[in-house]
Amino acid sequence: WSSAGLIRSVDSHHLIFSIWAMTQHYADFDVQVQAVLGEGDHFPDAERYFEDM
Repeated sequence: WSSAGLIRSVDSHHLIFSIWAMTQHYADFDVQVQAVLGEGDHFPDAERYFEDM
């Protein structure tokens, strides 16, 4: 994807660590995430955020 110009070139190790950390946070801290974001479906917002990253 990087060679085709579809994504910016980034360090692959840190990309994997970042994806892992973000997804693990939502899994481990669901109660806190819900307390901050409130009720409702926040997956579309999260999906847009991850796509922008």
